[in-house]
Amino acid sequence: MSSSVSSLSSGSSSSSAVDVLVQQYIQSISTPVYQMQAQQSTLNTQVTFYQDFQKKLSALQTQANSLGQVGSLTPLAAKTVTSSDSTIAGGTADNTAVSGTHTLLVTQLAKYDTLVSSQLSQSGTDISTASGAGTFTFSVTVAGTTTNLNVDVGATDTNATVLANMAAAVNNAGLGVTASVVNDTTSTARLVFTSKDSGSANAISVADVTGNLAQDVGWTSGLISGRTASSGTTAGYVNSSTSSLDANFTLDGIPITRGSNSITDVLTGVTLNLTGAQQSGANPITLSIASDTSAVQKSIQGFIDSYNTVITTLSNNLKTDSQTQVRGPFAGDVSFMNLQLSLQNVLMGEVTSVQSGNPSDLYSIGIKLNTDGTLSISNQSKLTSILSSNPTAVADLFNSSDGVAVQLNTLVSQYSKAGGVMDQKISGTQDQISSMNDQITTMQLSINIQADAMRQQFTAYESLLIQLTQTQSTLSSIWSAMYSSSSSTGG
Repeated sequence: MSSSVSSLSSGSSSSSAVDVLVQQYIQSISTPVYQMQAQQSTLNTQVTFYQDFQKKLSALQTQANSLGQVGSLTPLAAKTVTSSDSTIAGGTADNTAVSGTHTLLVTQLAKYDTLVSSQLSQSGTDISTASGAGTFTFSVTVAGTTTNLNVDVGATDTNATVLANMAAAVNNAGLGVTASVVNDTTSTARLVFTSKDSGSANAISVADVTGNLAQDVGWTSGLISGRTASSGTTAGYVNSSTSSLDANFTLDGIPITRGSNSITDVLTGVTLNLTGAQQSGANPITLSIASDTSAVQKSIQGFIDSYNTVITTLSNNLKTDSQTQVRGPFAGDVSFMNLQLSLQNVLMGEVTSVQSGNPSDLYSIGIKLNTDGTLSISNQSKLTSILSSNPTAVADLFNSSDGVAVQLNTLVSQYSKAGGVMDQKISGTQDQISSMNDQITTMQLSINIQADAMRQQFTAYESLLIQLTQTQSTLSSIWSAMYSSSSSTGG
């Protein structure tokens, strides 16, 4: 008689079989976890979408806040300066400038004071021979401030070395003077001091304190005090008279002197830039200050672009796709439906706070509200014309007490500000995600406990089965022995 018995083998293959069974069990009871993780993914996408929309709202609020400013703060008051001859003068204007026309005659430009040393042989030792070796001090005075500077001179230092050391002393001191060594020929050099700011107030003077370095390069006390002009190879000033360092001009018939060619304190809000001098009998040029229509239109277009981005985002995400039936992120959300409606009401409505006779709606200045809710400049010539003729009327439409920009700024701020609607939606959604994390953690702990219990149960069953198999094998051996002995006796 023979017997065949199936059995589980012990070892790693058995453990692997248990692990497979446990993993299958875990997957079968983890469906709620997978579903919640999918919901989390959707909510994370929603948070990202909310944050992106909040940035778009903030951009619109920035534009609206800017156009809602009054007086000189509004970009709608931007001014520009036009010159009849830009080779003589031009200018820039800020929002405080007053529109008007001015005459300007420029007879002298401001200059930088320049002091030049004598021409010296580069390889010669004239200075070191005259001064001897040692540390010598000279002073530089500019803009009313005197600074003493020390220079070390070696007994055999060349003129080029001494001049370079003097220049370095000036430049390292951070004065209102730039020093340089100019090689005027292949074998000679000259030390040059130039004021960093123009005008007579920044005239330069030098003097020896110890030693004679200044005198040795040609800057004697008499030359400095008399502001002797440099001529040929001799030391001196490029402009001997300090008055020649200032700009002289006549504005609207009034003679004016300034130390710079960039002048900010003559016309309120205007910077005059003088670039060329005229003969005293020449005809004045004309400077016109007017509304900068290009800059104003750029500001208005920036506002339109930001608004269109917001309204298009709302429109696209409040609807449900007719083919896929996928709902937009904002679909059914009353907060966003109200925002869309309120934005359009502001732009379609009449501004009642404008001064009498001024345009009271966007269409009156050439801006149209399209059927899709976006804005566009539909009449460029109308907008340009009113900006040129009456820029304050355009500003009034945007920044009066219930102006378009003022209303939009107030409305959008409720959504984009810290703690506003968007922050609440973002934090609320993030709270949901956090709550789901807690639930998932709890469910996963429960699943792990169940899995461990099943693993222990499978292991116990496996151990019992192995014991039964071993008992069956022993009994089969005994049976086989008895059967063989009985057969032998009977024979």
